[in-house]
Amino acid sequence: MAALSLRERLDLSRFFQGEKPAPGPITLNQRRIFIVPNKRGLGLALLLLVQLLASTNYNNNLGFILTFLMGSVAMLGAVYGVRNLAGLSVSVGRAEPVFAGDAARFKLRIDNPGPTPRISLRAGLRDGPAQALNILPGETAQVVLAVAAARRGWLDLPTVTLTTAFPLGLFRAWSPLRFKERALVYPRPASDSLPFPASAGGDGGPRRSNADDFHGFQSYQPGDPLRRIHWKGVAKGQGVHVKEYRGEESLQLYLDWSHTPGHDGEARLSRLCRWVLDAEQTGASYGLRLPGTEIKPGSGQAHLRQCLESLALFGV
Repeated sequence: MAALSLRERLDLSRFFQGEKPAPGPITLNQRRIFIVPNKRGLGLALLLLVQLLASTNYNNNLGFILTFLMGSVAMLGAVYGVRNLAGLSVSVGRAEPVFAGDAARFKLRIDNPGPTPRISLRAGLRDGPAQALNILPGETAQVVLAVAAARRGWLDLPTVTLTTAFPLGLFRAWSPLRFKERALVYPRPASDSLPFPASAGGDGGPRRSNADDFHGFQSYQPGDPLRRIHWKGVAKGQGVHVKEYRGEESLQLYLDWSHTPGHDGEARLSRLCRWVLDAEQTGASYGLRLPGTEIKPGSGQAHLRQCLESLALFGV
């Protein structure tokens, strides 16, 4: 771990936003853990101060003993609060792409490699709800962090915070963490389904062929239409194969930015996203043309992801 400069150590934003983003996993040490008294702790400090003044005024030895004893116990609570976080290893898994308006879900993994149980932890986003955790020695806890995806493009994971008030509830210890993790956000598909444009075909219109000669079987590949699966063979334990046709009825589309309706760029991307999803569902071979980008016609899940990614990152 690289050492921090004096300026970085005194930067107040580090106490709330954490240090520079790291790929993870991140091990919590004294540099990453902060602690301050909460309302209960401040109330106890005020009580001890009044008790100390009263003991001094009346020269009451029993009052001195009680004051220093309570103060010592409170300070031990601060030590154990930091210890409750120190040594934990935190990492974040990759989030699946989502559409704008949905929530990206990051999986937070917290490992406790030490021999001490970690009690009354809370993990969540800095400005969001937190989940209560208790992690036994050698065990792992997982928390799903939901981040609202307001717009298309890359969505960075906000600051993740681990907090605890263990053991006495007088201090709040926390560790803000930033990870180099992000989720891809696709454009929001248009709510209404319009017919494909008449000029979507590569030569001025859709291309079709009407032959449907059965050619044989081939091994199933991810993205092959389910209607082609040879289910009888699956039932007989012969593996998963799909029926192959030569010259079967097909539709080839070119979804072009210049032929897409919309009052602005985002509306066009939303419409193209809807057409891409509809084309994949119908089993058509479709391509995509954007200013500066052209994807040749194809089909399947890999082709669908390529088109959606191009729409998500267009102009970003």
